[in-house]
Amino acid sequence: MDIDKLRSFLVLAEVKNFTKASEQLYISQPALTKQIQSLEMELGVPLFNRINKKTFLTVEGTYLVNYAYQTIASYNNAIEYIKQIQNMEEGTLNFGATNFIGVYLMPKVIARFQKMYPNITIDMRIDSSIDVMDKLKLNQLEFAFISDYIHHEDEKYETINFKKDNLKLIVGRDHKLFNRKKCTLDEIKNDLYITKDYNSSQTKFIKKILDKENFKFQKELFISNQEAIKESVIYNMGISIISTSAVEREVDSGYLNLVDIEGVDITRDIHCVHLKKVILSPAAKEFLRMLEFQVV
Repeated sequence: MDIDKLRSFLVLAEVKNFTKASEQLYISQPALTKQIQSLEMELGVPLFNRINKKTFLTVEGTYLVNYAYQTIASYNNAIEYIKQIQNMEEGTLNFGATNFIGVYLMPKVIARFQKMYPNITIDMRIDSSIDVMDKLKLNQLEFAFISDYIHHEDEKYETINFKKDNLKLIVGRDHKLFNRKKCTLDEIKNDLYITKDYNSSQTKFIKKILDKENFKFQKELFISNQEAIKESVIYNMGISIISTSAVEREVDSGYLNLVDIEGVDITRDIHCVHLKKVILSPAAKEFLRMLEFQVV
């Protein structure tokens, strides 16, 4: 239904005169007549009675008045809300991230964005890589942060490089390598290696790199939670390979030490992906633009 027709209808309903109504609307009387006739044809009922050059609302026209006011008010509210969204005064930023990225990398980025746009509601879903990508495919998320080794159909997605992430060996205070900066694979082959299970994308990624070196830890302990893995290493249960971003506080506090494994580079790219055919919201566009200047 044409909003302009409803506006013309309401003015005519108020002044009950085509000449006066057309003057208030700054349109010709024939144009007003055409609008009213078009609205009546659309609804299939007469809205006005014309008696002796006077105009009166029909029963149907009387009922339409309230609905017309409500419709125009809703339309105006929608226009105003859209303007607020475009101006970043309102809106929701809805995206996903895998566990490591959501916990250790995103808070710093979100804090900066929220400081710039305090009225934007942020809804970040942290989940497994499979679940995050499933939600993205169903358009339940605008974009998602994943590691580069997570499989996705490239032709369907726009990919933005977010950052490089280095993974290193971590050891606790009582470990022989605590005061070392480097070690060889041979020095750690008999240590208890604490990691997520083999269903973890990160575990598969690390294993693939170590397989290239024909290396395998002799003893392994599987723990599904990364925080629990860190605590286990702090209490000298074993060693692990983990992102440097995930242990910054523990290293700074002296609970853990980062050790480079000679000849082994465990680096991954963190990507932001979104469906190519999806039109991103203003909040999403601004968030992704901000990433270009964000140091994480």
